[in-house]
Amino acid sequence: MRDLGLDYEALRANPNIFDVAHQIAQKVCEDLPEGTIETAEQLEVVGRLAEWLIESDAAGADVSLGHVAEEAVALILAEAYLVETASKLNTKDMTGAQRADFEDGIRQAAEELAAYANLSPSGPSPAEFMKAIEDGLEYLRAVYEES
Repeated sequence: MRDLGLDYEALRANPNIFDVAHQIAQKVCEDLPEGTIETAEQLEVVGRLAEWLIESDAAGADVSLGHVAEEAVALILAEAYLVETASKLNTKDMTGAQRADFEDGIRQAAEELAAYANLSPSGPSPAEFMKAIEDGLEYLRAVYEES
């Protein structure tokens, strides 16, 4: 987190979980290549990350910076890929249920990719984080554009 310019202890002490999620997502997203994820998608990621943090806290889970980074990678991967492919999906003859299943599949794949990204448990460097995003997007494109 220090590599991202964030103070781990200050984040842990912050009682506003939404602010914590926003700070993390903002720092993470600012180093991504241009066009990877736009402001509206960043807000979606922040909201989902905050939801995940609240649910984890309510469940009494001990969430490390590595876990937060992994979840952020998964959320960014899914959001970036779904936005990237939205125009193609809109031209496909899919029912609402089929589209929801497709999106769920993307989110599950993104979770798996993030889990195997070999991110540092104490929080990844910006380079590790970007590599996880870039490699994940490349994988999603290769797998889902063939189907």
